[in-house]
Amino acid sequence: MTLPTSMDRRDFLKFSAAGVAIAAAGGFKVTVAEAAEGVLDIFFNSDTNIIDFWTNVIKPGFEAANSGVTLNLVPGGGGSGVNALADRAMAAFQAKKDPQVDLLEATSPFYPAGSIEAGLWVNFETAGLSNYAKVNPVTMQSPFLLPYRGSQVVLMYNADLVKDVPTSFPALIEWIKANPGKFAYARPDLGDSGACFVERALQEVTGKKPELFLPENYTDEYANPMFEKLWPLLQEIKPALFNGGEYTSGNTASIQLLASGAISMTVAWSDMALQAMSQGVVPETTAVAQLQDLAFTGGFSGVVVPSVALNKDAAIKLCDYIISAEVQEKVVTDLGGFPSIGWENLSKELQEKFSKVAPKSIPVFPGTWEPKLFEGWYRNVASDIAR
Repeated sequence: MTLPTSMDRRDFLKFSAAGVAIAAAGGFKVTVAEAAEGVLDIFFNSDTNIIDFWTNVIKPGFEAANSGVTLNLVPGGGGSGVNALADRAMAAFQAKKDPQVDLLEATSPFYPAGSIEAGLWVNFETAGLSNYAKVNPVTMQSPFLLPYRGSQVVLMYNADLVKDVPTSFPALIEWIKANPGKFAYARPDLGDSGACFVERALQEVTGKKPELFLPENYTDEYANPMFEKLWPLLQEIKPALFNGGEYTSGNTASIQLLASGAISMTVAWSDMALQAMSQGVVPETTAVAQLQDLAFTGGFSGVVVPSVALNKDAAIKLCDYIISAEVQEKVVTDLGGFPSIGWENLSKELQEKFSKVAPKSIPVFPGTWEPKLFEGWYRNVASDIAR
């Protein structure tokens, strides 16, 4: 069995980590039906696998425990569609009317501008959620956004072959050099796990300071001196990579190399890694781990609730349910994601299985830096590859 070749997490990061990301949706228009009491209208800014998870796990569980409540799950039409719904909610808030939206998924409370200050969104800190204290602080962006699922780039390795798992980036570099041919990462423009490896290397040579890289601060003059520190490190490890310096064609290809036994370790998105492990497409001895000095890139998706929603109380109750241990364990086992609550709230079995991957930090890297970074990688590190 092989994994699909189209799995990509970059769109996930645009909305879970960037704050006010707005993506084009090709003119898609969301049509909102007349709101009904007891019917929660929930709009998604996620792929069908997430809606399937809500359909098969969250909807039946919540409805069974809450007689008279129905979840109406609706694709939101991408970033622009969900932003249009947020604009609608703001207009309804200002007119003191029902926005016909009870919950938005995988979006940001920072849009529309000024909406938090105006009071558009429910403050989850003060909403009385019984499970709120369980939420891992590193997953939180704002008290107006409730995180419930995440993904992060991790080390994915064969535990039979890797006995001393690197816990820092310098240790990873030393492991690569000491085990020639047994590590691979993807071309950064073809697999964003590979991009995250390159970006973590850049953070390493600049002092482990993610705050140096902001969406609005890229200029050639600012970035090039940092890039010049990066190329020698990546050039140094190139001969020790798979097949003497080859790069994979994407996220799935890296996992397939590990599955075949050609390599012993790679970098992968946690959801893809966990899905591969649960589907049995990699050896049973496959494990995942996270760097403990400065973690690889990641992010968490969450939900917002309009403060004037017709079914606000039921929506808040639903929010409490999606961060319950019952649902959060399903996020790990069924969805292949990271829980937003602390791992200590999950079963001992899951805690032990993923003890090396629980995030202590979740750095982000701005997409505005990537075009020039990738261009420089091809020119200075992989000049033998035609782009």
